[in-house]
Amino acid sequence: MDAKHHKAKPGPEDSLHEQCSPWRKNACCSVNTSIEAHKDISYLYRFNWDHCGKMEPACKRHFIQDTCLYECSPNLGPWIREVNQKWRKERVLGVPLCKEDCQIWWEDCRTSYTCKSNWHKGWNWSAGYNQCPVKAACHRFDFYFPTPAALCNEIWSHSYKEIGSSGTNMAWKITPLLCLLVCVAAVGAAWPRTQLLNVCMNARYHKEKPGPEDKLHGQCSPWKNNACCFVNTSIEAHKDISSLYRFDWDHCGKMEPACKRHFIQDICLYECSPNLGPWIQEVNQSWRKERILNVPLCKEDCESWWEDCRTSYTCKSNWHRGWDWTSGYNQCPVKVACHRFDFYFPTPAALCNEIWSHSYRASNYSRGSGRCIQMWFDPVLGNPNEEVARFYAESMNGAGLHEAWPLRFGLLLLLLWLLS
Repeated sequence: MDAKHHKAKPGPEDSLHEQCSPWRKNACCSVNTSIEAHKDISYLYRFNWDHCGKMEPACKRHFIQDTCLYECSPNLGPWIREVNQKWRKERVLGVPLCKEDCQIWWEDCRTSYTCKSNWHKGWNWSAGYNQCPVKAACHRFDFYFPTPAALCNEIWSHSYKEIGSSGTNMAWKITPLLCLLVCVAAVGAAWPRTQLLNVCMNARYHKEKPGPEDKLHGQCSPWKNNACCFVNTSIEAHKDISSLYRFDWDHCGKMEPACKRHFIQDICLYECSPNLGPWIQEVNQSWRKERILNVPLCKEDCESWWEDCRTSYTCKSNWHRGWDWTSGYNQCPVKVACHRFDFYFPTPAALCNEIWSHSYRASNYSRGSGRCIQMWFDPVLGNPNEEVARFYAESMNGAGLHEAWPLRFGLLLLLLWLLS
């Protein structure tokens, strides 16, 4: 991938160091990178594993192996995504780590200590390496990561995703045959829906097909000409602790009205819009079969959301999981502190990207560009998101689909040859 320490092309590196050595026959990392991967506060990223006291050696070996996989593997192509970051142009997203790898990582780390559940952002770097933010408390790993899946999925902003049992011991020891199986499955899973335009996702309150709903309530009314939501859903979207998800916006004291209106609009977009097809993904969750992932929200929408919410308070950076639901609605977990939004979300992009597990992605495009989804629009002028969905659908069904088929077919042929 196009990132800080990666080679332009993979190739042999016979002297790769220790835990990185499995990639020596074909690696994206240099020997020096593999050596630095084993050091504390190395020059790679100046990251201090011991930010909450000495990390257990059994735990640290997983983070070294994680670094080796990220820096050295040439097999992460299906999960590489473009990003706009000063230290890399590409990242990995949703790499399916085997269940056993996540479990042993968690088991070996659960008694070590940390102060954050997302290690990609929010650190204090004033000393030249990462330190815990002020007022962020150190707790055992199993406080911030209550399950193996939470660790794998959350620690690096969804770079990894825990999947079911694979029959292998370590993700970094994937055989060529297993790698082919994973790649074929990934290409198949990424295959676009046959219908990307004017569709509703398969989720708890969505209609099967979009259509007119003349009496949509309040902020949901822009979708009244063609909606995936019912009138009653639009009414509930405006209530505190509504019947939809029993979610309490005021979990850290009264949320500012200017902030709350963005969350109401967010619900209306999610429940009502028929223009999210290009970003719908299958999921295996009890309350929905599909979700949205990386919907490009217009730059102005993220900025105004953040500006209007930055002085309200919350206790978490990912609102999809980790709440205490014992009262029948979400409450902050024990010993998790309430801070201003701009503590948990230091930038507009952090808010848009993180709050709903990457359902949204902060776009660099502006409203009216035809390249980003508008959360807010004037229905008198038409729905601008129709054009945006059409653009991305054409990209997927055109270049994306035709490019994916030769790869998929070639991998299947090679797989059959290996099996024979």
